[in-house]
Amino acid sequence: MRKAWLFVLAIWAPTVLAQNDTVRTLREAQSPERTEVSEQSFATKETKEMKRKPDSLVRVETRTIQYFTDTLTSIAFVPDSVAKQREEIVHADSADRKGHYIEAHVGLGYGSLFYNLNGANNSVSGSFSALLQLQYAYFFHPNWGIGAGLWFTNYTSMAHIGGPYTWLDQIDTDTEQHYDHTATVNRWNERQTIHNLGIPISLQFQYQKEDWKARIFAAVGVAPSFAVSKKYKVVEGEIRHTGYYPAWDLTLDGMHEFQTKDYTNEPCAQGTLSVRPQVAVFADFGALIPLTKQIDFFLGGYFNMVANDANGSTKTPIGWKDDTFTFMDEYKGAYATDLAGASHPFEAGLKVGIHWHYIAPDKHNIIDYFDYFTRQDTMVELIPRSDTLLSERIDTLTRAHIAKAAEEVEKFNKIYFDFDSHKLSEESQNYLSSIVSVLNKVPDAKIAIDGHASEEGQRKHNEKLAYNRAKAVAKFLIDKGIRKDRVIVIGHGSLVPNEENLNHELPLDRRAEVKVVQTQNDLKK
Repeated sequence: MRKAWLFVLAIWAPTVLAQNDTVRTLREAQSPERTEVSEQSFATKETKEMKRKPDSLVRVETRTIQYFTDTLTSIAFVPDSVAKQREEIVHADSADRKGHYIEAHVGLGYGSLFYNLNGANNSVSGSFSALLQLQYAYFFHPNWGIGAGLWFTNYTSMAHIGGPYTWLDQIDTDTEQHYDHTATVNRWNERQTIHNLGIPISLQFQYQKEDWKARIFAAVGVAPSFAVSKKYKVVEGEIRHTGYYPAWDLTLDGMHEFQTKDYTNEPCAQGTLSVRPQVAVFADFGALIPLTKQIDFFLGGYFNMVANDANGSTKTPIGWKDDTFTFMDEYKGAYATDLAGASHPFEAGLKVGIHWHYIAPDKHNIIDYFDYFTRQDTMVELIPRSDTLLSERIDTLTRAHIAKAAEEVEKFNKIYFDFDSHKLSEESQNYLSSIVSVLNKVPDAKIAIDGHASEEGQRKHNEKLAYNRAKAVAKFLIDKGIRKDRVIVIGHGSLVPNEENLNHELPLDRRAEVKVVQTQNDLKK
């Protein structure tokens, strides 16, 4: 019997010792720093840590783990990178209104030579006017530019002459009698037209608010001009001639030279006006309605007026050629009589046109970049198989876990975008899926998404674009299961350059950055 007990003791003792060694090996592999510390003393140490770091949260769980394994496996995540190249198309910014323009306008309206014709029954009226204009403009600022070109325009007036004109003490060659000759103009309508070629030089202005579809356009300037055609034509001209003889107290009418005569077919009924070179001042105002990114439709009004006196005629008094009483010695239109005053031609009307904006072609750039990834290495340690039931204490420091998550997210936290776009590429979605898997391990952590844009474009446009990029990243994460209250979206515009962009490449500034934050103060870092 004594020998039997000794035999059992010899078998049981090595088994217990082997079992205890196995448990120690597992605990050393799982928590090597706790191997020599009891649970009670460890809890006391954690309590002291909490007093020193009041914002650290401690979650204590106790669970029973039963191991049926032949190996102890640990996984190491090793960051790495590989150099790559990609072709990027840089689109010209059509929202930037600076640059070169070609402008073509057509105008229709009312015009006149605008001069006075003395006499109670005399007057001058205007008529139909047209304008053709082609010019080049350069906008050195989004709102301000200068232009120069050519225009072809016309000024048309109708001169109306009426009433009696009397010449005293004329001599009748047949009777040698002295008499008073009276010419009564019944209908005298004369069209006068000047066609001008001018060189308009203008200061131009255009303005558009962000929510407007059209832009305001205005232009003022001067246009040196000269007449390429300057004609008059009597379309109606009837004069009744009478003679009063004082010796006889008699007025003769309807005989010999005292009759009604039509002058519309006379040589003097049409001819050329004398016109000086002119300097016109002009103004345009209207709206530019975009048709394409390069072409705008202009609709507005225009006005121009000659600043100097355009009438270059030698003024001749109304009179008679000889004893046949042909009207005027040298009639060259009402514009050239002593009845006409200074002339300042003008026109006003509606104008339509096309503004074509030159936009540089797209640029094709080859971008060198590093594609960051994480390599997973697995290490296996063989241990004897053991069936062990033990209790394990797990202490989780929330701040420490969040810091670890932030470290993992930073490996691929920069999401890049194409020019003027907030659409996520397939590559960016793969990066964000990796971020989702990390965030799921720390459900208490918040994340901040900062949107950025390059320096191209206008400030307000870049601010909106940067915010939309951060918003696109946030939507993707929320759609993948991240709670909305954990996500903070911030847009910086183009104010914060990429700290990794050492060569100042614009594509590397078009990005959104994801970072893990624990408190509100972390947002300021």
